[in-house]
Amino acid sequence: MIPIELTIQGLYSYQERQTIDFTRLTAANLFGIFGPVGSGKSTILEAITFAVYGRTDRLNLSGDNRYYNMMNLRSNEMLIDFIFEAGREQTTYRATVKSSRNSKNFDDVYTPKRTAYRKREGQWEPIEVEALEEIIGLSYDNFKRTIIIPQGQFQEFLQLGNRDRTKMMKELFNLEKFEFYYKVVSLEKKNDEKRQHIQGQLQQLGEVDLAQIASCSESLAALEKEVQELNKGLQEQQQEEEKLRQLRELFEKREAAQKERDALAKQAPHYQELREKIERYERAVLGFKHLLESRKTYEEKATKRREQIQGDQKKLQTETREMTRLEKILEEIRPKQEKRDEVKKRAEELERLLAMRGTEERIKHEQTRLEKGTKIWEETVQSLEHAKAEKLRQEKAIQSMREKMPDLTSLTSLKEWHMERREIQRQLRSCEEEVAKFARQLEELEKEKCKLTGDPLFKTLHESLPGPLQGPLQESLPELLPELFLELSTEPILTPIPATTPPGLPYPDIFHHLEGESWKIKEQQRLLGDQENHWRVKAQLKAYADDLQENQPCPLCGSLHHPDPGRYSSEDINKELKKIDKQKLAWEKQLDHIAFLNKRFTLLESRQNEATRHREEWEKKKKELLEKAAAHEKRFAIDLPPTDSPLLPSEQEVKSPWEVYRKEEALDKAFEAAKKIQEELKVAEKLLKQAEKERQTKEQAKDKYQEGLQEIKTSLAMHQAKWNTLAQQLTVIQYEAYEDIPVKAIEQEKKRLVEEYQQVEKTFNETSQLLQNCQQLINKLNGVLETNLKELKQEESALEALENRLKEQLGQSKFTSLEEVTRLLSAPFDPATERQNLERYREQILRNLSTLEQLQREIAERTYDPAAHEKLIAVISQLKEEIHQKTQEKGKMAEKLKNMQQDLESLTKLKQELEGLNARGENITTLKSLFKASGFVNYISSVYLQNLCNAANERFFQLTRQRLSLEITDDNNFQVRDYLNGGKVRSVKTLSGGQTFQASLSLALALADNIQQVTESKQNFFFLDEGFGSLDKESLNIVFDTLKSLRKENRIVGVISHVEEMQQEIDAHLTVENHPERGSLIHR
Repeated sequence: MIPIELTIQGLYSYQERQTIDFTRLTAANLFGIFGPVGSGKSTILEAITFAVYGRTDRLNLSGDNRYYNMMNLRSNEMLIDFIFEAGREQTTYRATVKSSRNSKNFDDVYTPKRTAYRKREGQWEPIEVEALEEIIGLSYDNFKRTIIIPQGQFQEFLQLGNRDRTKMMKELFNLEKFEFYYKVVSLEKKNDEKRQHIQGQLQQLGEVDLAQIASCSESLAALEKEVQELNKGLQEQQQEEEKLRQLRELFEKREAAQKERDALAKQAPHYQELREKIERYERAVLGFKHLLESRKTYEEKATKRREQIQGDQKKLQTETREMTRLEKILEEIRPKQEKRDEVKKRAEELERLLAMRGTEERIKHEQTRLEKGTKIWEETVQSLEHAKAEKLRQEKAIQSMREKMPDLTSLTSLKEWHMERREIQRQLRSCEEEVAKFARQLEELEKEKCKLTGDPLFKTLHESLPGPLQGPLQESLPELLPELFLELSTEPILTPIPATTPPGLPYPDIFHHLEGESWKIKEQQRLLGDQENHWRVKAQLKAYADDLQENQPCPLCGSLHHPDPGRYSSEDINKELKKIDKQKLAWEKQLDHIAFLNKRFTLLESRQNEATRHREEWEKKKKELLEKAAAHEKRFAIDLPPTDSPLLPSEQEVKSPWEVYRKEEALDKAFEAAKKIQEELKVAEKLLKQAEKERQTKEQAKDKYQEGLQEIKTSLAMHQAKWNTLAQQLTVIQYEAYEDIPVKAIEQEKKRLVEEYQQVEKTFNETSQLLQNCQQLINKLNGVLETNLKELKQEESALEALENRLKEQLGQSKFTSLEEVTRLLSAPFDPATERQNLERYREQILRNLSTLEQLQREIAERTYDPAAHEKLIAVISQLKEEIHQKTQEKGKMAEKLKNMQQDLESLTKLKQELEGLNARGENITTLKSLFKASGFVNYISSVYLQNLCNAANERFFQLTRQRLSLEITDDNNFQVRDYLNGGKVRSVKTLSGGQTFQASLSLALALADNIQQVTESKQNFFFLDEGFGSLDKESLNIVFDTLKSLRKENRIVGVISHVEEMQQEIDAHLTVENHPERGSLIHR
């Protein structure tokens, strides 16, 4: 996820709308957000997490009245608008949060409305807010651990417990996909169910008899042969029966054809009559149908034409009367029409007269405004002069205060010197305490060594040495501290070092002696083993001897004579073996004791070397601090430039600030006085700002009033010119004639004239148009009447010609009258259908004759005997029944054989499946034990954690200058390997503040790299909210160096802090200020 823009309003201390453009910051890779404590820096991160996840750790959802406390008390609306990029394609997304306060209840803040959008083709497309977590690919808790790390949680991943860290790794890298335990349990359950099912099937099948299968096979073969012979006899009888059946069918068909022939003969008169009717109908159609249809068409046209002529004649009479009426109206209104322009002009001049009256009112109003505005402008000019004088007075006062301000740079240098002096004192005391502590530790270790060498095992070693080592460990006392440090120190700097115990036996002699003693015991054990083997051989020989009988061959030598087989008794042999076992146990205990002592001395030597090294390091550091103190003291001789500040003491002549502020109390008083002047200066600057603001206000007011006066003068001149122009345009009426007439009366007269003009114009135009339309309609009707009369005459002539043709055609036909022809044509009759019926009748006759001839040829001279046919059918039926019975017997036998064979096959197959399932069950049990209690997932998590640790070490090892590296313990916790201390490991809790930051940063960057691969992002980004105020100067320098190294990498890191030194190290940054009136403000 890469942030693009964030807008905040009404959230916590953010009262006004503030927008952060992250594109400029992220372009620098490393950027910061700085400001004092409480300015609202952490709110930026909380706004991002709340926009994306709708959650915050600062306030609970219930009990804390979350939304009321989130909203700024001076705001009535809350807004968070966050735009960012995420995903493989760096798609742009937007998350918004909006809420408002109940206008009727101040304590009631509505639940915020969260929305989410995706940018597609330049447009914001709504999506579900729940999809944002999936898009980012991290849960809320892991988002705060890896991307945006809130204040105080930067070291959380390093210090998490095994369980929480494993859970985090599962969520970050989707390790739940390796959780196979429940799948294996499901497989085990299915495998057991299959195994139980197969075992049940085996119990149902029981055992299969192979002899019974062979007997069934023989019986089945005999039945198949018998059925085959019966089927052969049946086939011969069926062939004979088929011949008789075909002959019977021929006789039946011939009888049916004869019956059909008789029926067709009876229908012959009907079809003869039908043929004649068809011929008569077709003659009527050909001779009369088209003439009758044409006559009917012309009669309908003529009738319609007569009706149209009558209607047009009536319309012509009506329109002629209307035209006469309109001509009369036009003659009456024409005089008024000719005088309408005079009425219009008088109305227009009355309109100008009304405009002159309105202009007179505007002129009076502008003259009044001009008088009042001139008075206000003069008063504003006087106030401006007073404001300028006040500003000048405040500037002189500030200049005077600044001249009195002492040189804070010199005072700050002196303050730093005193602080550094106290720090050197503290470090010297700490060094002395550490030297004394390790001296005491060495004495205790020497005492413990002497105690262990008092063991009787070392008696011979003590006797072999010429005498005890004498002389205490020598400690060189440090040089005396400078006189100034001794005078100002309130506690003793040098702590007495306790006297040490005289050293005992040297460790090389001890280890050499223990090795020699161990070798002696092992040699004794070897000799004792030889004795044990000797006596065990004798015991075995004794067993053989007890079994020997005279004249029986010995199993070892083959001898038949055994003169003295029982030289040793079993009791003697067992007694010797017990002695040897007891001695072996004693030697084993002695060796264990030597191993214990060797281990203890090795540990003591290691601890003593470690303590000696630490003491030497602290003594070296003490020496360096003494040199540093001497160098610090030499700075006394550096004279700072003299100052004439009134804050310096006046009891003595001042040469340099150092001589005046030799004591820190005087320096503190000077700082307090300077602080007081600064506060007074701040008040004065605030008054100056107010005076300047007042001057600007008065200046703007003066300019504003001056512009207003000019506008009034311009408006007044414009209205006067307008009045004169309107007066010159009056020609019909005189202004003086209407000077005393009210405006309302003038408006009524103007209205009356306008309405009169419009009414005359309207009536004349409408009447003229109506007259024109009437004339056009009369002309049109005359033309239509003339055309229709000609068409009617032509249609009547055509009708008369058709009547003559019909009479002529009737005389040439066999019909007696036209009515007869009309009835025939109008009757429901389809000649085509009837002709098809007639044709089908002819085809039936021909087909019947052909069928009879064919059947007669097939029958020839043969005769059909029904009785013999029935007897043959009975024989066939009996054979079928017998075959059916035998077939059923064969089927039952075949089914029985098949079942037994299937049972045998199933039994073999089921046993094989059961063996496979049993083997699978054993494998599943093994897998189940591997995956139980998330064992495999924890293993994969350990692998991921180890890879993460390796990636983090590539940075951490370099940042610590090859001194430290991180490692993973067996229980998945972090430890540190210290290469300055022999590569020993120690807890991460022993790291300093700066080293802890380096380790946490290295892990965070490694996590960010892994998350970049998981989410398929092109860049990785994380935001760190860590104050760093609790770190000392050395640790802070380590943090600076670490952050500087990030600039060379292709990653984006944001830092939030209130430490001012950080701001100098990070070029790209924002500053947050909590203004008392406007709330949190963001500055570049």
